[in-house]
Amino acid sequence: MFSWFHILCLILILGMTFFLSFFFKDASEKTYKRILLFFWIVLLVFEVLKQLVKTFHYGNPSYWEYDPYDFPFHLCSMVLYFLPILIFVKRDGFLADGAIGFLAFLILFAGLGVCIYTDMVMTRFIFINIQTMVHHGSQVILGVFVFVWNRKRITIHTYWRSLVLFAIVATIAVSINLAFYPQGIDMFFLNPLQITTLPLVDVVQREAGFFVYLLGYLAVIAGLAFLMYFLETSIYKLVLKRKKE
Repeated sequence: MFSWFHILCLILILGMTFFLSFFFKDASEKTYKRILLFFWIVLLVFEVLKQLVKTFHYGNPSYWEYDPYDFPFHLCSMVLYFLPILIFVKRDGFLADGAIGFLAFLILFAGLGVCIYTDMVMTRFIFINIQTMVHHGSQVILGVFVFVWNRKRITIHTYWRSLVLFAIVATIAVSINLAFYPQGIDMFFLNPLQITTLPLVDVVQREAGFFVYLLGYLAVIAGLAFLMYFLETSIYKLVLKRKKE
C-alpha cells in the first residue's frame, strides 16, 4: 500500500475522473455511450487476461486449473454486467435508472475502498496488480462520471432501485456460494456455510452468526450507498447554487 505504483495509480485515477467529469459532463448521449463502451471493452479484455493468468499455474510441471472463486461475480465485478445496461438500454425505466445508481453509488464506494486499501487484491504478479488498479480505478472514474452525466435526472428513486438490483445480484451470489460449497467461494462475502473472507468483520459472523452478520452487511451497504448519493447530490446542488449567485 502507498508504494510509488499505488500512488501513481491514484493520481491517474483522480486525473481521469476529473477529465471526464469536467470536459464531458454535457456530452451528447452518443458520446457518453461511446465512452462507456470503451471502458467496458477495456475491462472485459483485462478480465479475460486475468482469468487466463490465474488459471495457469507455474511449476514443474506447469498445469491449468480453474478456481471457481475467480469467477467474476463479486461486487466489484458488477461493473462488467451493468455497463451494457447503460450502453444498450434506454434511459427511461426501472432497470436503466437502477443501473445508474448501482454504478454511481455502490460500484463507486466499492472501487474507492479497494483503490485505497489494496492489501486484498495486490499479488506478486505485476499484470494482476495492473489489472486490479485498472478495474477498480475504472469503478471510481465511471461511478463519478455516470452520476455527473445523469445528474439532472437522478433522484432518491435511483438510490432505491439500485438497492433492488443489489438484492437480486447478491441473491445470485449466495446461490453460487451454496452451489459450490465447500469450494471456499465467498462471492459478495455472503456465504452462510463458511466464515467470510472479508477482513475485520469476519469476527462478527464467527461470534454472532450469519443472520446477524447479514443484517449488518446489508445495513452497511445501504448506508454507504446512501452516503454516496447524499454527497454527490449535495455537491451538485452546491454547484447549482453558486452558479445562480
